[in-house]
Amino acid sequence: MRIQLLADLKYRQAFSHYLSHVADIQLVSDKPDIIVDSSFLNPRKKIDTLRSVFPIPPIISNSLSISSTTVWHAIGEKAQVVGVPMLPHYFDRQLSVEYSLPYQGSIKKNTHDAPELFLPFLSLLGKIGEQVNDAIAGVFPRTLAMIINEAAFAVQESVATAADIDTAMKLGTNYPKGPLAWCDEIGAEAIVAILDALAGEYGSERYRVAALLRRYAESGMKFIGQRVDEV
Repeated sequence: MRIQLLADLKYRQAFSHYLSHVADIQLVSDKPDIIVDSSFLNPRKKIDTLRSVFPIPPIISNSLSISSTTVWHAIGEKAQVVGVPMLPHYFDRQLSVEYSLPYQGSIKKNTHDAPELFLPFLSLLGKIGEQVNDAIAGVFPRTLAMIINEAAFAVQESVATAADIDTAMKLGTNYPKGPLAWCDEIGAEAIVAILDALAGEYGSERYRVAALLRRYAESGMKFIGQRVDEV
């Protein structure tokens, strides 16, 4: 399957390294079967880039910061779009992934059909898909971002150290890793982008980013261990 990868520069290597090592997938720069648009840091730039592609093939759009409906409506309603919330440095390990389809017309029910190549694409990755309602960041990434944000607030307010919070969450909730170690792995900038997009969508105080988390995103610092640029 011929895949054209679009990505934020910061996370392009992570996504391209993963896809390039999948059997039967060829990364190409033109005439793809599917576009995998993993970008999410700048939704406006993402839409401008997709508008420049013609003729446009089916699109798998990273929905961490913009819904599949918004992308579909912005680039043209003849486009085939599937939204998948793809977390950098984590999507490669997911066996089950959420996906969403655009809402069409004035009805509230989703009637958009997934492109025929979408499920075969997931199969090539060794994944299965679970359809969810179209919303920014889906279910799991949104929940994880909120947990990370609350942990960052706790560190910011000197409730506990980052290491102690992670230990408590692993022992108390049986998480595979602590929320702040998870933040370090995915990238604080990605978590902030998700929360900012959710705050813009819902205007809710619950998505207000902890100042400390935003500073870590800006500086490249990690809560547990090295700076991002030292890895």
